[in-house]
Amino acid sequence: MTVSEYIFDFLQKKGCDTVYMVSGSSAMWLTDALKRSKDLQAICCHHEQAAAMAADCYGRTRGIPGVCLATIGPGATNAITGVAGAFVDSSPMFVLTGQANSRLIRYEMDTGIRQHGTQSINLEQIVSPLVKYFACVLDPADIRQVMEHAWYEAMEGRQGPVWIDVPVDIQNRQIPAEMDGYHPPYRGSSAEDLQAVAQRLAQAQKPLILAGGGVRSAGAVQLLKQLCQALQIPVAASRGGIDVIASDSPYFVGRPGSYGDRASHFAVQQCDCLLILGCRLSISTTGYYPQRFGQNAYKIMVDIDRKELDKPDVPVDLKLHMDLKQCLEQLYKCCAELAPADHSEWLTHCREMRLRYPNVLPGYQQEHPLNSYYFTKLLSQCAPAECDIVVDTGSVCNIVSQSWDLKEGQRYLISGGLSAMGFWAGAIGAARQGRQVLALSGDGSVQMNVQEFATLRYNHLPVKLFVFQNNGYMLIRHNQHNYMNDRFLGVGPDSGLETPDFCKVAAAYGLDSCELTADSHLEDAIRDILRRDGPVVCQVRVQEFGEIAPRIASRVMPDGSLKAAEFDDLYPFL
Repeated sequence: MTVSEYIFDFLQKKGCDTVYMVSGSSAMWLTDALKRSKDLQAICCHHEQAAAMAADCYGRTRGIPGVCLATIGPGATNAITGVAGAFVDSSPMFVLTGQANSRLIRYEMDTGIRQHGTQSINLEQIVSPLVKYFACVLDPADIRQVMEHAWYEAMEGRQGPVWIDVPVDIQNRQIPAEMDGYHPPYRGSSAEDLQAVAQRLAQAQKPLILAGGGVRSAGAVQLLKQLCQALQIPVAASRGGIDVIASDSPYFVGRPGSYGDRASHFAVQQCDCLLILGCRLSISTTGYYPQRFGQNAYKIMVDIDRKELDKPDVPVDLKLHMDLKQCLEQLYKCCAELAPADHSEWLTHCREMRLRYPNVLPGYQQEHPLNSYYFTKLLSQCAPAECDIVVDTGSVCNIVSQSWDLKEGQRYLISGGLSAMGFWAGAIGAARQGRQVLALSGDGSVQMNVQEFATLRYNHLPVKLFVFQNNGYMLIRHNQHNYMNDRFLGVGPDSGLETPDFCKVAAAYGLDSCELTADSHLEDAIRDILRRDGPVVCQVRVQEFGEIAPRIASRVMPDGSLKAAEFDDLYPFL
């Protein structure tokens, strides 16, 4: 067995069934081994960034690492944006790259010379800060240890990407019959005594859970639901944790953040005990005065990443460094022994706030051109429960995250920490048998990976791409209007940027397409699109300068600085 054959045999035996790739000469033996594998499917993308984003979404939806295969030099550096996104969003991923002859790359490593050979570049110093583990395989005898170590790092603790670089002359070398394996370090037990935590939650008058993406990463979504039911506690979901609770759950209160909703912001500031689960408390979640976030609450934070717990931004009363699944299992057992306070009045109050302060206002339905909030809510109502929603960045991410009614069984995937344009291409990796994928992107972001229209077409992937055509970069257009006195640059046709008619682009790639406007019979048209077989590009003509609200608004001060409103004082101000 060769090194390349061993790599793919290892991944297949671990449960991986698809590799997202762009071929290249320095990955020739890796590519050939993949071709000869009977159990792995290759999805050939047209840019390594898209291949990495696809592997990211594969990892999130399957719970095992997605695999991205790229070639030397520019092929590897093209993948970096997708890998960085997976790193900050805790998505397990294997990146495999071809490399120059081992003699050349070893010389580069030893001397620090800029380059020795053609296309080759020493990747370790470039990508190591963005992965949990990096290895350049210089000896075939090391491959078992490298793969086992990489798998452990990708899946253990806070999940993330790993990177294996394989010189072209090593790829086709035979492996020895006996090889050393990897022995994971003993990291001790992270168990905590949670009796006091359970008692504080049970006795609180206004408890609230803030759930982040770590809940799903830990496989603890069902446990979260059980805990809510046991203690009658409402849940607010961060952007990364949107799909840990359905919108119609009696415990769902909202999604806080810079572009959040009033109900969840009021709940955070009114609660007297806040349990923070797998949420890193970024500024986009806490607002611009983190020291006053949940200011009336005793705050308990649980996270697998010690560095997140060590951050000083939000004053946290109790920090628990442990696996969320273990934490919620123990908490649930502890709660079974308690007689919780009556939280029904608080729960009702949170539900009433959601009804009183909707993000999608009734008047949006009558607006011309089409209001993005209204269209999104209508699309979410038509979407099947068994589907994956991939949302690109920019104004679309804010609008969709504020207005999407998530159903039980749906997955919701965004480029959270990195907020990378072109993330719609991750839909390639989310696609799987028996489930539809809805991708929502702005016209600017679609352009960042428009070449993947060919991938959708060739593989006949069940992806319905809804392109919000607002004639450029609407979020930046708002910023330049609000803070730059309408000095527009790079946001639309009047300022140096133009986007195409995506129905014509889709036709060039041989894709089915259509266009929706405010005058379309929207519900019937959406249901027709969702019934169509294979990929569809739907261009949605929406407002170029539509309001994005509610939001935390800022004012420009005389010294040029920005002063933001308080967390529970969202614009438009009440």
